[in-house]
Amino acid sequence: MRLASLNDRIHGRGAEVIAVSGDDDVRQSGMFARWPTPHIRFVSDPDGQRILRPLGLFDPEERGGIGRPAMLVLDPDGREVYRYVGRDFADRTTDDAVLAAVAGLGLDPIDPPAGGPVGAVPADLGGFFAPASLLPYFRGNRFAAVAISRRVSDPDAHAVAIEHRDMCDATLDAWRALTSPG
Repeated sequence: MRLASLNDRIHGRGAEVIAVSGDDDVRQSGMFARWPTPHIRFVSDPDGQRILRPLGLFDPEERGGIGRPAMLVLDPDGREVYRYVGRDFADRTTDDAVLAAVAGLGLDPIDPPAGGPVGAVPADLGGFFAPASLLPYFRGNRFAAVAISRRVSDPDAHAVAIEHRDMCDATLDAWRALTSPG
């Protein structure tokens, strides 16, 4: 979602964001319908066979098998020029690292692509992280990370707590940018 708030910067550098997950097409349509990400394509890979496993981004141990949080930047020939794979479900890369990798490709700007998929979403489709829960969830995460950073004496543990706080701040900023009027 953070990169969705940077559409102008992503597309201005000739790139697009594609989100791949183990959710089926109906759940992907539900995610697209619920979240303000009009220029992100959601791709379904339920068993991870097409995309996630070949790229080493599938965790078969977590909840029966899910995609690991990751960010890849591919050049126009499909070569990987940037890779970040999260250590766990909450670990994300920084936007600046991704934007620098994309800028390094030297591509011409593109028009924002259509997002999707757009499909029928059952009214009772559950199991999503509801948009109304995002702010309290990331605020809570942020305050927990701040508290932990003040309790630990190990420099590496402190750095991880600060990194998590910064990720929460970036996510909260992105949500405000995506949902603020005008």
